[in-house]
Amino acid sequence: MITAIFDLDGTLYTGHIWQGIALHHRQQQVNRLPLYLYAGAHIPMWPLCRLGLLSEATVRDLWTCHLGWTMRGLTTQEAAATFAWIAEHYVLPLVRPDVLARLRDHQKAGQRVILVSGTPVPLLAEIGRQLEVEETVGTPLVLRSGRYTGSSEPPVCQGANKVVRLEAYLRGSDEVDWLRSYAYADSHTDLPLLERVGNPVAVYPDEQLAAHARNRGWETIPADRGVRPQVGR
Repeated sequence: MITAIFDLDGTLYTGHIWQGIALHHRQQQVNRLPLYLYAGAHIPMWPLCRLGLLSEATVRDLWTCHLGWTMRGLTTQEAAATFAWIAEHYVLPLVRPDVLARLRDHQKAGQRVILVSGTPVPLLAEIGRQLEVEETVGTPLVLRSGRYTGSSEPPVCQGANKVVRLEAYLRGSDEVDWLRSYAYADSHTDLPLLERVGNPVAVYPDEQLAAHARNRGWETIPADRGVRPQVGR
């Protein structure tokens, strides 16, 4: 089966999920201390990354792994309300119309569409629900006695582990025709996912991914000549 795999942050929408969580927690006055601890521990990593003291892959893994801190102590019901708010009030208003149009093209062609992101599993599932995408693969959060502990289950759905998580999810389901399938992502850290399919698409790519896409002749969104190619069947 032809499958279309979409990254979330920077690809399907212009934001970053932790900022949506931060917006919710501040406005709704929920879990602000865990949020500030998360931000204080992780924002300083980016200057260290730019200085070459930490790799970007390491920083992204830590940001993703520890994102569960912001949900620590919430019940599943409280978290569900939080996730619905973030999807409706933060993610949906920032969705890229051209990328969403491509996603709808795949759906209309009867192809399988899957969101794959480092975003926590239940939040990604809610975003998928509001976008009318049934299948999502994210980073699982740890529950204990009906409350989120603040921990995530390894491996986080980031970098090469996006492929690991995706293939684990697909195991036992309809066989994917990888050569004819599509993947959409914006970051060079998603190269393992993009290179897994026959039709990789660089979406509003960072400089490294843009250069790689040019060298490999990959499709880029927005297209250089402003023409949206048709989705293959």
